[in-house]
Amino acid sequence: MTTYEVHVSREGDHWLADVPDLEGTQTYASNLTALDRYVREIVVLAADLPASKAADLTLHWSYDLGDQLVQQANALRAEREELAVKEKQLERETRELATKLTRDLGLSVRDAGPLLGISHQRVSQLRSSAKSGRSARSKTASRETATARRHKPD
Repeated sequence: MTTYEVHVSREGDHWLADVPDLEGTQTYASNLTALDRYVREIVVLAADLPASKAADLTLHWSYDLGDQLVQQANALRAEREELAVKEKQLERETRELATKLTRDLGLSVRDAGPLLGISHQRVSQLRSSAKSGRSARSKTASRETATARRHKPD
């Protein structure tokens, strides 16, 4: 999906937003929560997207207020975004390794926990989430096979 740049400035008591990738796409609001909602609405309209896509839009916000504290907030927000990506990657890798340690090496969840730097309860949760993904696929396949057998012409 496309990422839209949103440039935000402040005029009086209002926040102003401009989406340079979509000509003429500007809006304003009295608070940032409302501004997010309004920006999503105008992007959907300007890009001719279904209204249901508004919540799924990827917006990259930049705040140009010329203030040192806002610049620090911008840097902190960018760092949080990077950490969120890293956290998803780390979660996936931990789940995979927890499964391999317990399944392939035969370690108990109590032994795998300290090796991974997490609790044994968390190892159990990760293993369960990994298993549920596989079991959901196998259940779907079983249902499709059963349905095919029932509807098979004689």
